[in-house]
Amino acid sequence: MMAAIAAARAGAAVTIYEHRSEAGRKLLMTGNGKCNLTNTRMGMTYYYCGSEDGKQIVRTVLTEFDEACTLSFFHEIGLLTYDRDGYVYPQSEQAVIVRDVLVRECLFCGVNFQYDTDVYPLLCHEEATGQFVIGKERYDRLILACGGKSERQTGSDGSGYELAKRFGHRIITPLPALVPLYTNEPDWQSMAGVRAKARVCLLVESRAAGEAAGELQMTAQGISGIPVLELSRIAVHAIHEGKRVEAEICFLNGRDRVQIEAMLRRMLARGHAEDGKSLPDRLQERLTGTVNAKILSFILRRVCSEMERLHSGRPDEDRLAAAVAQQLFSCRIPINGHGKLDHAQVTSGGVLFDEVTEKLESRLCEGLFFAGEMLDVDGICGGYNLQWAWSSGYAAGTFAAGKCRFKGERSA
Repeated sequence: MMAAIAAARAGAAVTIYEHRSEAGRKLLMTGNGKCNLTNTRMGMTYYYCGSEDGKQIVRTVLTEFDEACTLSFFHEIGLLTYDRDGYVYPQSEQAVIVRDVLVRECLFCGVNFQYDTDVYPLLCHEEATGQFVIGKERYDRLILACGGKSERQTGSDGSGYELAKRFGHRIITPLPALVPLYTNEPDWQSMAGVRAKARVCLLVESRAAGEAAGELQMTAQGISGIPVLELSRIAVHAIHEGKRVEAEICFLNGRDRVQIEAMLRRMLARGHAEDGKSLPDRLQERLTGTVNAKILSFILRRVCSEMERLHSGRPDEDRLAAAVAQQLFSCRIPINGHGKLDHAQVTSGGVLFDEVTEKLESRLCEGLFFAGEMLDVDGICGGYNLQWAWSSGYAAGTFAAGKCRFKGERSA
């Protein structure tokens, strides 16, 4: 829709072909239904891209239509917004409103919608004329803004990649990004439902590959929450390549480890007779107050099991305190799986930037442009993927219309 509006404003007659019965269904799911439009903290550090040339193109596109341009555009078409610590939302906190104002602006600009239309069997390219033919209609320029392969129920079914292949483009294998990570760590399911402030360091073949902090969500299968989602792309690609992946979790992020270990020794030394109770249960009573009870229970079972394996008899307080502190600050678990594409928030992979110009035009087929998740770029949580949608849509629409031979010539 952004590409259509940009092209129409530049003078082109535009038709949107939508294979669902309504436009912008995926937009309705963004920001938990509130639609995090963009972020006032913008930069390439928030984006992943497969090549250096691609990063330069992404940087240029984001600069030409940045977050300030995005806010100006939406205010112009009647959408009020507010800023919450850099995260920008519609005042209504309704993603459906964002979709509706975009549709309204499309119609105002004269954009024609063709719903319930599968373009794949209808589309062909006439090399002699350079035109794109869809059924009986002929177009001067074509923009593929079909989304990725995540959230198939919204229409992002990967069909855009098949269309790109028809024009000779290579596709970086689409993989899920912004997904939970799974573990086969014994007893992990005991922590299901716990939320905790934590720092997560992702290790690939025992080497740090990324780090993020925030609210961690423990599930029966593994870990989720914004810090995990932001690191998931790295983990997914590593798993896909057959590499060993682990997550090292610090449950006391920002705390002084030496002081915590001293406190643990002090509390362990204050024990009293606890006949009939197992060592983990006795330790649980003495150390309650440090972290969530489920986290502490999991860590103590892990520590006691390791102590029994390595030492005979009851370990002393110093050794126990050091072992518990170790787990609280760097609890390492294997990562052996991840959420699938059908439930990913965004797709990693897509059309190679090596085959696209800075104007997002195909180097293989003149007049063919790309926008959004079609391309091999994805961002972290926080409005970054939508900003790429606005920026790339604006670029593709503007440049496509600019290449039309005369005003009013039709673009698809």
